[in-house]
Amino acid sequence: MNEQFEPGDYTAIGELNIRVQMKTDPATNIVGRYFNGEPFKVYEVYPELNGILWGRVSSNTGDGQLRFVGLRVNNHAKARMHNASQPETNDDLAKAISALTSAVTLLTTAVRELAQRK
Repeated sequence: MNEQFEPGDYTAIGELNIRVQMKTDPATNIVGRYFNGEPFKVYEVYPELNGILWGRVSSNTGDGQLRFVGLRVNNHAKARMHNASQPETNDDLAKAISALTSAVTLLTTAVRELAQRK
């Protein structure tokens, strides 16, 4: 796979579901769609999980509901990047905070899934 996925501006390839969790079910997880050729911004890209490379398309990371799309599913690109976002800083602290934010988001998603099973 030659395509690089990182925060930046993208265009949907085909229909791309917008989800509230980084998982493909239940169907109520889908809260919107990007259609073929529609532009959107990715604020964060997460490590591949179960064959899906997820990107966060919501800019809020606080109290608001996060939104995610599958940028690559089973090695098939679902979006094309136009240009990468330039990081505001390149220092180690900013990188560490970003990594921790990603880890907390993944942990929160896992805890919510576990709570739904009970």
